[in-house]
Amino acid sequence: MKGATDMILGWQVGISYETPTPEGNDLPHMLRLLDEMAEHGMNCLSLMMVGYARFDPGHDGFCWPVQDEKLECLRDKNCRNADKKTEFVSKVIAEAEQLNIAIQLFSNLAIYNPEKVRMSFPNAAEQQLKTGEPCPWLFCPTCGEVWDLEQREMMDLLRFYNHANVTSIGYERLSFAPGSCYCKDCAERFKADIGADIHDFSDGDILFDRWKIDVITAKMKELNEKLKAIKPGTQVFLHSSCAEGWGHDPTRLKSAFIDMVMPHIAHFETTKNQFDALLDKLAPNDMILQTCVRSKALNNYSIWPKTPELIGRFGDWIEEYREKDKRLKGVLFFNENTVCPENRKAVYEVVKRLKTK
Repeated sequence: MKGATDMILGWQVGISYETPTPEGNDLPHMLRLLDEMAEHGMNCLSLMMVGYARFDPGHDGFCWPVQDEKLECLRDKNCRNADKKTEFVSKVIAEAEQLNIAIQLFSNLAIYNPEKVRMSFPNAAEQQLKTGEPCPWLFCPTCGEVWDLEQREMMDLLRFYNHANVTSIGYERLSFAPGSCYCKDCAERFKADIGADIHDFSDGDILFDRWKIDVITAKMKELNEKLKAIKPGTQVFLHSSCAEGWGHDPTRLKSAFIDMVMPHIAHFETTKNQFDALLDKLAPNDMILQTCVRSKALNNYSIWPKTPELIGRFGDWIEEYREKDKRLKGVLFFNENTVCPENRKAVYEVVKRLKTK
């Protein structure tokens, strides 16, 4: 990462996610944002390259011109950047390089429109609770077709934007949901690995949780090796708070070639004690905080509305934690598309404080 400060400071912005039009962002907006970032001393821009209509109606699918034909069913046909004729992120990456702003590519993994995904991956399975109910739009990495899709997604994205100024790539939901998964693929895999019926176990059972961690750690290691082979030197960020039941064990992430953990900060109401406890739990990993500064909740996703006072308070917490633990390497503020002017000003005031640390 580049910049005068030793902290990574920047925005995370959806190419389509939470934008006001079906076409998503455009080049003029992104160039204005880069200039604004440079003016305020930011040094990293994370580009969220996917949208999903479950949380943001009108934006659904991959936001780049996918090269892999099997991924075409998930390309957002409305998104300006997903059309080869109007793709502009390549220009954003090059312009950012001139401003010493590093680029991160980000996708979520596992969150897919069920109707679209099954056009190319007909046996893709959503995660299941013990009752047999599905986790809507959240697909299971143990399922062979889902795992194939997830690898294709990340590799296609990095190959399309294989530019020197793309210094990191990040993802979130290579994981299980708490309380899952009891789909057919998981039941068969659990029986083969453990020799027991998965339905006899629940979250909190040591054997079940350890199995989840083993499965996910192995998959992350395999995926990350492939990504680093495509573009050596690329850092891999895991967007996770390592919550119970996800299959993310902080003590094993480095062995899976995770370079940085990017925990969710302030999506939901939290206290300083909870903030400190979360960051402590993520040891021994280095961290870049993904800090929600949105002022409104989403469809199907009741986030904690933020105010300038709250954002300033987060800045205090970050400063204090950074003083005691240098594992905290920076902050990405999410989502630039929906930040009101008052919150934007508060973000830049926090950045100014952190740049001196």
